[in-house]
Amino acid sequence: MNILLVDDDRYIVKALQEKVHWSALGIKHVFSAYNMQQAQEIIKTQAIQLLISDIEMPRGSGLELLSWIRQENYEVQAIFLTNYADFNYAQKAIELSSFEYYLKPIEYDKLELIIKKAVNKINEKRQASALSPNDRYVLERTFWYDHLRKPQRTDDQQALFLQDSRRMGLQLANDERLLPIVVSLDIDFTQHTANELTWSELLKSAIDQVLVAQPAYRLGALFKIDTWSEKYFLLLKRSQQLTGDFSLEMETLHQTLSQLTQQKIQLIVGNSANLDTILNQTKALYDFLDQAVGHSQSVYLLRGKLPNLPVYQEEPFEITNFLLANSGQQLDDSLSQEMASFESQGLIALPVLKSLRLDITQKTGIYLDAKGILAHKLFQNVEHDFLLQRCYNSLEAFYSYLTNYFETARNYIQLLDSKQSIAKILITYIDKHFTEDLNRKALAEVVYLSEDHLARLFKKETGQTLVNYITEKRLGLAKSLLLHSDEPIYQIASSVGYDNYSYFTKIFKKEVGVTPVEYRNTAQPRQR
Repeated sequence: MNILLVDDDRYIVKALQEKVHWSALGIKHVFSAYNMQQAQEIIKTQAIQLLISDIEMPRGSGLELLSWIRQENYEVQAIFLTNYADFNYAQKAIELSSFEYYLKPIEYDKLELIIKKAVNKINEKRQASALSPNDRYVLERTFWYDHLRKPQRTDDQQALFLQDSRRMGLQLANDERLLPIVVSLDIDFTQHTANELTWSELLKSAIDQVLVAQPAYRLGALFKIDTWSEKYFLLLKRSQQLTGDFSLEMETLHQTLSQLTQQKIQLIVGNSANLDTILNQTKALYDFLDQAVGHSQSVYLLRGKLPNLPVYQEEPFEITNFLLANSGQQLDDSLSQEMASFESQGLIALPVLKSLRLDITQKTGIYLDAKGILAHKLFQNVEHDFLLQRCYNSLEAFYSYLTNYFETARNYIQLLDSKQSIAKILITYIDKHFTEDLNRKALAEVVYLSEDHLARLFKKETGQTLVNYITEKRLGLAKSLLLHSDEPIYQIASSVGYDNYSYFTKIFKKEVGVTPVEYRNTAQPRQR
C-alpha cells in the first residue's frame, strides 16, 4: 500500500516520514509533495491509496486537492492535518468524503491509530471489490435495506448513510443515477400458496431477465416492504445516457415484468437520485404509499404533489342497499359507483379507503347483530384475512375485499332467512360431535349466531331445545352401549360426553326412569 504526504512545511513532512512506523501499518512506499501540483503529478503516476495532507497551502489547498481527486475518480482515502479548528473546513472535508480531520500539533501515537483505521477501511474496500457479482449484490442489498427500509429526512441519518456508503466503497458510475420503484403484485387468493417459489424470488428472477436484455440498467436492491403484503422496493441503477421517452421506458418495464411473472403488477416510480438525495426520494415514494391507492396493472410516475383527491363524506350510502342487493351484478354496480365517486386521476386517498372500510364494517356489524349474527365470527376465516391484509395494495384489491365482505354477509343472511337451513346445519354438526364437550356458546359460533337467538331459532324449527336434542343423542348411544358391551358405566358416561359420572346417572334416570345400572340389569341380556 502506498501513501502520499502533502504539506508546504518540509519539517512536518520529514517528521511524518521518520516518526510514524509505516511498515508496521502495512505501508510499503511513502511519497511526499510540498504543494498541490506536485501531489497531482505523483497521483497520476503512482498508485496512491492513502493521502495525508495539510489544508492551508499557498499554491492550492488540501481541500482543492481532494476535490480534484474525487473529480478524477481516484480511489484515495484522505486524512487532513490542520492548525485551524474551522467548522467550514470540517464540513467541506466531510462533503469530499475525507476519512479524518485531525488538528495539529501532531501526537504520533494517536495519528498512527487513525492511519491504521484508514488502512483497514482500504483493505475492506479491496475485499468488497473482489467479491463475486452475486456476493456483491447480497452485501449491497443489505446496505440498502438497512438505510432505505425506513428512511427519514434527518441530518443524522443522512450523515450515517453517507458514512456507511463510503465505508463499503459504494459508488455510482459517472453516468449513473439511482431509480427507486415500488412494485406491487396483485395476488389472487387461489394463488397465494400455489407457487413453489416465493413471490420475491419470482420477481427477482423476472427482474434479472429484464436486466440481461437491458444493459443500461443494473440492480441495486430488491426487498419486501415492511407492513405490506406483496409490495417490494426495487432500486435500479440507470444510465443517464438513455434519452428516450421515460414514461414509455417504464411502461415497457411494467409490461415485461407482468408477462414474465404472469401477474398483475403496479409500478410506482420515484424520481431519479444520487447518493446525496436517494434518502429523500425514497421517503417521498413511501409517503405516496401512505397517501394514495392506485389501480393494479398500472404505472404511476411521481411528479410533484398528488392531485387534489376527494375526501370521505360520512354515511355516503345505506348499508342495507348492499346487504340486500338482489343479484351479484347489482352489488357490483353499486360498489363500482361508490368507488368511482372518490377517484381522481386513477387514485383514491388512502385515508378515504380506511374510513370507508371502517364505516362499512361498523354498519354491517350493527345490522348483523340486530339479526343475532356474530359478525366477528362470520368473517373469521383464511380468505377474509388474506383479502384484508392486501386490501390497500390497489383499488382492485380493495374492491375484491368489499365484494367478498358483502357477499359473505348477504349469503349468510339468505341462509338464515331460509328457515330450516340453520337447524339442519346444527343437527348435522351435533350428530357428528355430540360425544364432545358441546354447549350453547360453541354451537352458536358454528353458525355465527348469538346463543339466545340460536336457542330460539332451533326450538322454533325443531320443536325441541338444543339441550334436549343433545341429551337424546347421548343417552341413545349410552343405552346401546349398556346393552351391547361390557364397558364399565363410568367409561360409557365419558364416551358419550359426560365427564361427571354422578351427573350422567342423574340425567339418565330423569330421562329413562331408571339408573344406568338398573337399565343394564333389567333390560334384555347382552349378546356375548
